[in-house]
Amino acid sequence: MDGMKSGERHLAPGLAPDPRHPMQGRAGGTLNLRLAAPADAAAIARIYNESLPEAGTPGRRTATLLGTDLVPLSEDRLLGWLVQHRQCRRPLWVACAGHEVVGWLSLLGFSDRPGCGGAGEMAIYIGRAWRRRGVGRYLMRRALREAPLWGLERLMAFIWHDNTASQSLFRSHGFLPWGALPGVVQVGEQRLNMLIFGHELSPAKKTSAR
Repeated sequence: MDGMKSGERHLAPGLAPDPRHPMQGRAGGTLNLRLAAPADAAAIARIYNESLPEAGTPGRRTATLLGTDLVPLSEDRLLGWLVQHRQCRRPLWVACAGHEVVGWLSLLGFSDRPGCGGAGEMAIYIGRAWRRRGVGRYLMRRALREAPLWGLERLMAFIWHDNTASQSLFRSHGFLPWGALPGVVQVGEQRLNMLIFGHELSPAKKTSAR
């Protein structure tokens, strides 16, 4: 998670569930996207924590990234993260099936870097029960369509080199390899590379964002 930041981008209109762009889930449920609210904090934290290896399980990967432990995210910390998104004028969206939050998408990263206000780092997380059901593709398509409304011209994703599923998702939506950070992720005695994927949004995408 990012530290406290300040931003200068103009805030785009609030994104409510959009009946023009729903997604029919494989289980028959319709997905919609909206901006996250404080009441969503517990669900967002739960979905993030489901992505972490479970304590006490064989082969558990306890990882550090640039000295920061990958530990479960508390609801209180998540509430602070929601505040950061508002302060930086960056979106944190939740994908909902009915009243259930099944995934989320953040574009907060890079909002604090001088001269990088037009760049955003994507983070996509899907609830365990909703993986491999098209939620990631739905969030990706909406991100590419909505990002220009938030003043974003380039999107990036930082992905572990052994996370082939995420790499496939981003590649299939036009993201290209932009570089690598060798050995920045430490898993026990092993070090993993962080791959950087990027997507430059075209002017045509901006004019057709909604």
